[in-house]
Amino acid sequence: MTFDLISEIWLPVVTENGTTREVGLAELLGSAQDFRRLVGSSPTMTAALHRLVFAVMHHVFRPTSDEEWAQLWQRPDLRTDAVTKFFHEERDSFDLFHPDRPFMQSKSLAEVEPAGIARLVPFRASGNNVTLFDHTTAADRLTLTPAEAARWLVTLQCYDPGGMKSGAYRNAPRSSKRAPINDFGCVVVEGGTLKETLLLNLLRYDPARDEPSMTGVDDRPNWQDPGSTAATPNARTPRGWLDLLTWPSRRVLLRASTEQSDAESGHPLVDGVVITPGTELRPVAEDHEHDWMAALRIPITKGPRKTGKKKPIMPPRVPVRLEEQRGVWRHAEELLLGAQQHNDQSRRRRPAALDQIAERAEHNLIPADAVFTLRVYGQQLDDKQAIVHNWQEESVPAPVALLREKSARLRLSRVVGLSCRLADDVGFLVRQLDRGYRADFNASPPPTLEVSYWPHLTAPFHTFVRDLGKAMEMENNGAGEKAAVDKWGRAVRGIAADAADRWVFGAARSSARALSMAGKHDIVFRAELSRVLKLFSDEVDRSL
Repeated sequence: MTFDLISEIWLPVVTENGTTREVGLAELLGSAQDFRRLVGSSPTMTAALHRLVFAVMHHVFRPTSDEEWAQLWQRPDLRTDAVTKFFHEERDSFDLFHPDRPFMQSKSLAEVEPAGIARLVPFRASGNNVTLFDHTTAADRLTLTPAEAARWLVTLQCYDPGGMKSGAYRNAPRSSKRAPINDFGCVVVEGGTLKETLLLNLLRYDPARDEPSMTGVDDRPNWQDPGSTAATPNARTPRGWLDLLTWPSRRVLLRASTEQSDAESGHPLVDGVVITPGTELRPVAEDHEHDWMAALRIPITKGPRKTGKKKPIMPPRVPVRLEEQRGVWRHAEELLLGAQQHNDQSRRRRPAALDQIAERAEHNLIPADAVFTLRVYGQQLDDKQAIVHNWQEESVPAPVALLREKSARLRLSRVVGLSCRLADDVGFLVRQLDRGYRADFNASPPPTLEVSYWPHLTAPFHTFVRDLGKAMEMENNGAGEKAAVDKWGRAVRGIAADAADRWVFGAARSSARALSMAGKHDIVFRAELSRVLKLFSDEVDRSL
């Protein structure tokens, strides 16, 4: 019984002509130039599979300088001797059903009675995990193909919610914290092909010189770490970047059926799984500083915290997350621009891949007029952090001209920050329009009006970022930047006004009194909208 993840097909990719197929790990790397994207059946799966492949890329190529990276970037493909050697030496480590060390699993759980395989798939109903659309019961015997089980296994290690898990043995701890990637929006820089995507996210990796930061010489991935399979794991700090990318947040063991097999491949189907608490992540520093696929921001507060007679200290940075309705582009300042100065450690931090893209563009290794895409993945859990509430994937354009600009970074930061805050300020007015109206009727305001506002801002903001990137390539004393900002302001005004128009029309169909009351609040809204836009225009002029 074997399922070799290196040669067997299990990774879903989109080809250049838009079709979807599955490939093995060897074909994924060897033919990455022929694929467009790596895409799972959920945003969380897509992010988790990228993290695994990134770990393989760093482990295989280990670029210690931009020159080494440039050699890979200029190659037509990634079929190198290092890749061939890796797959030959690590083939046993990537066997899903290996008798001694199955991939990302713990053989020490062999004596534990497995539960149904539905526990591996978040949208399947299992035990107390009630879902909205899935109506399977404990009596239904669900099965997964080895390829499906492998994909969900990788996803589980990154995004499993917290809560009670199976016990490895009697009286063993069963309570677990949520997997660490739940805490932030996971950012992948996407290029024109999968090969470009893999290389754009390939950081300088030199543990002897602490690169990336907080990476030690004992750093190794999950598939090479005997301690990741222990039945009773302990909390610890990550050894480095490879360790973190493949963090063993759960101890898992799949059970292959002895009675059923996949009709197409002949491989046994997976019908059971044991899931127990894994290694708890003890951060090296605050604020998720150890995960280089996260963007960090300063929370909005009224000022530094007071510490008695000591100097005031700034609040800790928090990771950028995805929110329902409001697009992640609202954090473009953190995602694209990062710190205003090199030593500005108390401010925001963009994903490390963007810093290295900017440096490589400065050395003419990447075209200065290129525009990449930031894909941000995440999920929201319920209040108890035990059930998946929502999956999300969003994107933000990333012009290299914006990423590399150092001399104008402070000015750009102010302009982008003001533009994002304009959307927030107008969004507040939109929300107050309906709340004030319903307060006059003593009615609770349902959150409906903002749905007509926030989702419509994403496309205009993407255009704004691209226009800003083009403006940075021209020497016109800020005229291009001003034009881009003015265009964004007009888009915000138009979208907010359209939302208000639809809202007033809905009130008009209710009653004459409702129409009169809606008109009163609409007049206030229009006046405040003009005031906010005028203030925004003045602040932008001062910044430019």
